[in-house]
Amino acid sequence: METQISESIEVITYFHNLRLEIIKFKWKNTIYKVTELISKWRVSSGDNYEYHYTVICKEQGVICELAFDLNDFKWKIIQLDNLV
Repeated sequence: METQISESIEVITYFHNLRLEIIKFKWKNTIYKVTELISKWRVSSGDNYEYHYTVICKEQGVICELAFDLNDFKWKIIQLDNLV
């Protein structure tokens, strides 16, 4: 991915069969509908963890990396790139 961002976002998720499903997120007054989860991983940050997700939003034509911080329960967008 080419555009480094690292900004706070609002995210709508739900749990299904003990798995987190990301439905959509809002960044800079635009709502991005997540159509596919590509990958997920955990990053250690001292005594805490951040969970990272690579998602595709086909309607906007982008692939994004999102992160959830278990320390403060906040989401942020890390990177964004166009699907081409």
